[in-house]
Amino acid sequence: MKKVLLFVLLLSTLVLFGGCFGTGGPSLEEVKTEEAADPEKVKISNYTENLMGLEKYLVALGYIPEKAEPQELMCSVLGAKAGDRFNFKVDGAVVYVELFEYDTDNLNDDAMRVIREVKKDGKYYVFGENANVSNAAYEATLSPDNKYLVSYTVNSGDEANTKRKEDFINAVVNFDKADR
Repeated sequence: MKKVLLFVLLLSTLVLFGGCFGTGGPSLEEVKTEEAADPEKVKISNYTENLMGLEKYLVALGYIPEKAEPQELMCSVLGAKAGDRFNFKVDGAVVYVELFEYDTDNLNDDAMRVIREVKKDGKYYVFGENANVSNAAYEATLSPDNKYLVSYTVNSGDEANTKRKEDFINAVVNFDKADR
């Protein structure tokens, strides 16, 4: 029953978001690849070790537009303690970023499943790989300590956007590895 309700909620959310990005939807904030800050000049130690700190760090690097508003995600289905989604453009290409934070000392079954799936295949399924419902897979990367999960989707495979995706993911990995 829980999975059916979550599926209905997910489906209605997809319909809602699908309508937001038509011709009459809101415009997305845009960043240019050349506007990114040098990671060596942005001190990770200035940011708290949580999802909000990570997001502020990514904004300081120029990887997320300053005016982009996070959309809070229903993260409990993935076992995460917090999650946000950002929609923006990079050099004209639409980017969807989902960031999740896990309490690594208190992982529930859903969290362990998602972490296991990402480690195995580099993707996770909202309801589990073997769920008996329509179930999309999302490409994702875990930080070294499994504290953060990032899903970065871009509708362009050009070199600049591919590099930006790699840099973004590396920033998340480095944020988790940093000594504070």
